[in-house]
Amino acid sequence: MQKEMRAVKPAICVDFDKETPFPRAVQLVCDAGFEVVSIGARPEHSGYCTAAGRAAMRELLGENHLTVDSVHAPFPEGDRLFSLDEGERAESIRQCQLALDTAAELDGRIVVIHLIQPYGIPEGEVRSNMIEQGRRSVGALAEQACARGVKLALENGQRAPYDQVLESLLAEFTDEHVGFCYDSGHENVQGTCFRLLEQFGDRLLTVHIHDNRGSDIHVLPYEGNIDWDKFREVFHGLDYSGNLLLEAGTSNSEFKDPVVFLSEARQRAERLLA
Repeated sequence: MQKEMRAVKPAICVDFDKETPFPRAVQLVCDAGFEVVSIGARPEHSGYCTAAGRAAMRELLGENHLTVDSVHAPFPEGDRLFSLDEGERAESIRQCQLALDTAAELDGRIVVIHLIQPYGIPEGEVRSNMIEQGRRSVGALAEQACARGVKLALENGQRAPYDQVLESLLAEFTDEHVGFCYDSGHENVQGTCFRLLEQFGDRLLTVHIHDNRGSDIHVLPYEGNIDWDKFREVFHGLDYSGNLLLEAGTSNSEFKDPVVFLSEARQRAERLLA
């Protein structure tokens, strides 16, 4: 018998349309009936790179009665946590700290980070050294997340060697303030759905739900080839009380109009939760 998931709400990333300014996007999301949002990986869109910007965000979200599920660390600025260049690594940590500050100030629960980049680093001394640098970076961010009352979610990637690093870090960092962000589109690129969701479901902090046909295009569920019936079976079997967060956008979707896109997004999220 499937578990009833009353606590799980549909949520969406405010950064769903690159042409829609943040205040307008927030209003549209509210009008579409969403109660929960995430803040995307473009600080320049939301304004979370300054204290004044974060204060304005807090006011705007409050006026629209929206709560924050999570904040995505800046992309690509926050994606160099494994860099062998200390200056580059330090700047990436600083960018991720900015996301931690934002989550704390907006009463968000989670900051999502990417791991070893770029893809395609072969086995050997360079990759081993990069992984050690990444361990140091994740450890530092985990401590800071705990101090801020925020959780750090490690996101799965589009290639198996990346996910091997994910698995090793989740095995090492077992404190409750470090966990897993499941990205359905990333795993579908590998064609392994839903192995990681089943494997790390007990560590699940949030999800990035979107569809594709083998390349990472971030369209709505049922626009690609992911087996969403199987997803529902796995997802509803988890002991998960977070939100069903859609990380889809209009860029590659058949639904280009923001209002229509958000209406479809809400309906499809409800379908996954039914």
